[in-house]
Amino acid sequence: MIKITIKLFAKLKEDIGESKIELMLESPVKISTILDTISNDFGVDLSNRKNYMYAKNLEYCKDSEMLEDKDELAIIPPVSGGLL
Repeated sequence: MIKITIKLFAKLKEDIGESKIELMLESPVKISTILDTISNDFGVDLSNRKNYMYAKNLEYCKDSEMLEDKDELAIIPPVSGGLL
């Protein structure tokens, strides 16, 4: 078993109601698979995920990156809003 820690920010954090999720998985997995799992398990719409940023162990990466035991993934939604 491997343990992955997922940090959530902005609207994604609000939608899920948590700032951190910990998953226990059978084997290493791509970030894109984790996104599918989050979408299904928490009912969150991640259809615009190409606009998200990802950081694996504090380094920016693509959603094709593999996650292994004790990795930390930060999912950073696109920024919006504000006054001009």
